[in-house]
Amino acid sequence: MRQKNILIVAVPVFCYFMMRPVAVKANAVAPRQMTDTTISPQDLKSFEGYYKMDDAYLHITASTTGLVLEQMWDNRKISFSPQTGLEFRNDDGNFPLKFTKASDGTITQVLAFDRDLWIKTKDYQPLVIKEVQLKASELKALEGKYTMQTDQGEQAFIQIRATDKGVILKQGWDNQEVPFVAASDVDFYCKEHQFPLKFTKDKDGNATQVLAFKRDLWKKVKE
Repeated sequence: MRQKNILIVAVPVFCYFMMRPVAVKANAVAPRQMTDTTISPQDLKSFEGYYKMDDAYLHITASTTGLVLEQMWDNRKISFSPQTGLEFRNDDGNFPLKFTKASDGTITQVLAFDRDLWIKTKDYQPLVIKEVQLKASELKALEGKYTMQTDQGEQAFIQIRATDKGVILKQGWDNQEVPFVAASDVDFYCKEHQFPLKFTKDKDGNATQVLAFKRDLWKKVKE
């Protein structure tokens, strides 16, 4: 967090949105014309810092002409140019950032893609995941195809299969595969991209759904 692709190459420019298929379509629009707006270096410094959403972090620093956003899960950096005093866009024009300023002039948060709210924080700490070893039968019970309806009313699919240490998630829209380690019998994590999965099981121990990014709910397809 829609295609996140929390992860990433041929998906949205902002890798955190890997599991949201709609984001790919949203980013496919023609680049918007960039506005020639100048903000002083001192004012740009006020945007600097860490921003948090769920368990993921962004790091924003000032450049000579705008801002640089670093995704802490993969260290990818994206440059942004100012459109107004509080709004910025990337070079392609399809990735908006809209900041909020408090009454004292400090920056408190940023809205990315007009929907994902990141709160500025001074408490950045790398997330530490403690792995557990599950039985093969426990991992096997999670396997299968899962579906979620996109914002445009279409069905998106992911495929889950078991490995020795966890599971592999395969995205149906681009066939990209992402590995996850087990943190519990229902909690899994992609270390490289800070991407959580949480499964729900029925009374027999079989998975019925999986929650990605603590908000995108994928229902298991009965086969």
